[in-house]
This record gives sequence, C-alpha cells and structure tokens, in this order.
Amino acid sequence: MKKAYWTLWGAIVVFAAGCATTKTAVTDHAGKPDTKPVKTGVYVSKGLSGGGAIEWIRLVHDSPELELTLLDSEAIRAGALDKLDMLVMPGGSSPSIKRDLGTNGAARIKAFLRNGGGYIGTCAGCCLMMEEAPDPSRGLNVMPFYRSGSKGRFLMPVGVNAKGAEALGVKKGTYWLQYSHGPILEPSTNSIPDANFEVWGTNLSDSGKFGSKLEMYGRAALVGGTYGKGRVVVTSCHPEYLEATRVLLQGAFRHITGRDVTFPVRPRRAKAYNVALLAEAFIGIDVGKVVTALSDDESIDFSAINEEDIRRGLLDHVDALILPDSRYDAIQGSTREIVKRFAARGGYILGWGRGPARMRELCEVCPSSQEAVERLKKRAR
Repeated sequence: MKKAYWTLWGAIVVFAAGCATTKTAVTDHAGKPDTKPVKTGVYVSKGLSGGGAIEWIRLVHDSPELELTLLDSEAIRAGALDKLDMLVMPGGSSPSIKRDLGTNGAARIKAFLRNGGGYIGTCAGCCLMMEEAPDPSRGLNVMPFYRSGSKGRFLMPVGVNAKGAEALGVKKGTYWLQYSHGPILEPSTNSIPDANFEVWGTNLSDSGKFGSKLEMYGRAALVGGTYGKGRVVVTSCHPEYLEATRVLLQGAFRHITGRDVTFPVRPRRAKAYNVALLAEAFIGIDVGKVVTALSDDESIDFSAINEEDIRRGLLDHVDALILPDSRYDAIQGSTREIVKRFAARGGYILGWGRGPARMRELCEVCPSSQEAVERLKKRAR
C-alpha cells in the first residue's frame, strides 16, 4: 500500500477509501506530484518541558520538505490550524497543555483532525490524544487509550510490529527510543466516534521499575490511526531526540502526507561557538525564533540542555548558556554551583525576561530574545 502513494492511481484509491487527508494530498490539481512544503505547526506554548520541543523545531525548520509555523495556544484558538497540513505536539504535561489550549483550542484541534489534518504527538503529545475517562484533565478524547502511569528517563527498546512497519514504511524490529516520564498506554473498551486506532509498537522492557511487577513490558508505545479524515501517529517516547530513531518520524510524515521527508544532519564544526539553551519548561514563540536563528548561523553549534545535563557535566563542552524567559527557578542547589563554576572559568551566560532572575550576578541581561541572538552572533564571530 505504501508504494501506491507515489502514483496518481494510488492517491485516487486511498482517497476513495476515505483514508487520505484533504490537507495533505500527494498530488496537485493537475495530477502532478505535489512538491510544495508541507505546512507544519509545532506547538511551543505552555505545558512543554525538556528539549523535545526544541528538537522538533530544528527538525521541521531544517527539513526542505516542511514549512515551519510556531504555534502558541492563542494562535490555535484564533484559527491558525486552518492554514496548516500538520500539527506536531511535543512532550511536557498534557493537563497543562489542555488547560492552556482551553475549550476553544481543544475543539479547534479536534476539528482540524476531523477535516483531514495530520498529527504527530510524542510523550505529552501522545497523552493529549487519549480519551477523557478516567482523567478528563489529560486528553481530548480522540483515541481510545488511556494513561496508566509513567516512569523515569532511560532508553526503551520498542518493538515495531508488522502493521506498524507497513504503515510507516520501516523495518519491523526493535528501535531504542528515548523515554522520559511518558505515558504507559492502555487500550480502552470505550468507543469514540470517528476514531480507528491500532498498536504499532510495544515496550520490550520494564526499565526504571523498582520491584518485580511488570508495568511497561508489552504495553503500547507506538499507536497510529485515524480520527475523522485525519491521520494520527503518537508515541509515549521521544524519537526526535536520537538520529537513529528519527526514521520513525520520517515514516510518520510519509504515512500522513504521502511525502518523503528528510532531516539533514548539520556537520559539527571544530571552531564553532557552542551555545546551549536551558530548556526546562515552557518554550514559547520567542524561544522558537532563537532556536531557528542560531541553527541557521554556520558559526554556532546550538543545542538544548536541561538541569540533569548540567549535573552530568555537559557545560564542560559549552561556550555560552542561554537562560530564556520561561523558567527562572530551574537553576538551584548543586546545579547553581556548577553554573557558577562555568561562569568563573569564562563561560558566557545571558538571558532575558525572568530567565536571569536568580543568576543576575553572573548573567548578562538582554532586553529581548532578539538582542540575545545578536550578542551571541557577535561573540561567535
């Protein structure tokens, strides 16, 4: 079936079967292959945490087949999805995301899917699609699965089954995905109108569990299906983090849009200025713009970093640390002492808004995110 997407006849057959989306057809009106970029929105509003959103921003921004739109909840409520083909929902807290979207934003996403929009969700983005029962604070009632718990942060072996391999156009087998306090997916017996989902991959380990009871092994880790005319692919893990597992994301885009998508790997430059952005909670559109601006600069190597990374010593490989206007209380205790040592040996720290609040004695305060980018670019020269 996957090969059929690359011919006009295949596109007609899929559409007639009610499976193709109205927003992401593989051919244009003249019957020629559609080469226009897939208009892809990445959610960057409240409820996000960690570096997953930043990795997603970079992947979509760098892909020549995709056109990035940074979306906050206000834009979604105002109808921004009407102009897009795809929505990517990164990890964080699904209750916080749902609360920030509000009733109108949630309804907009569901309407987007019913009308043929595509959706890829990782971790909390997966939770957001789940049914409302037994916890209405988490899901949008799109797919009949619920969250039965979560664990720590480790690499999880995920077995992609034959159905998943066929749908995504990848090899059947084991993929080691980054797991970070994601949901443990349980299928529900409840019926959701217009929803048709199936398990494409399962956890092959129970890492992170203290005790003998297996809670994760054999549970769903990768789920795909349809809601109305829209196609949805979600996972409890973070395939966006590791280059080796991004093939699953490429498969998801191919399954949803009928288009091959590439994620170019930027070569590391020996003399590049190494910049890390603290990504603990709430990314925001201004942070998204910083990510794209620094990623485009050939004199800068850019990465996301969290508090755990700092404790593991990753600041030893960084020239500059950005504290964005999102989480002013992230650097405390032993982490703060590490950052102070980083500054003492010549590390450059800058930020804007609330970011520098606890580190003003060490941090260069910028009036805006744009000014922070300009100062970093000058230092990189």
